[in-house]
Amino acid sequence: MRSIATFVIAVALLAPACASAPGAGGSSGSELLTREQLAERAGQSVYDVVLRLRPQWLNSRGPGSVVDPTPQSPSVYFNGSIVGDAEFLRQLSVSDTEELRYWRPGRASARFGMGHVRGVIEVIARS
Repeated sequence: MRSIATFVIAVALLAPACASAPGAGGSSGSELLTREQLAERAGQSVYDVVLRLRPQWLNSRGPGSVVDPTPQSPSVYFNGSIVGDAEFLRQLSVSDTEELRYWRPGRASARFGMGHVRGVIEVIARS
């Protein structure tokens, strides 16, 4: 009887530790801007919308390396192809954008390959 009680207590204590963190299987709400959220900002550039709604996506954490002191911004992928850094978002209209998704550096490396030390902003265009 005592071993069953010990087992139940152990399971109760370990179960929360095994649960997935928010966004572990995909992007959480702070890592996604949907068509509906973007529609509220029609007429603006995608860069302006990101700056207003998700400024943390654009934050540079300083130099990327000791050799290159230039602060880096996230890489930008447009419909699956790399197009540059966050400055590219200034060229895009919100009305042409279906969805924006931010990929943190670790997930960005797993999805898009190495070299995205500031993460990736993925832009899906309206079809």
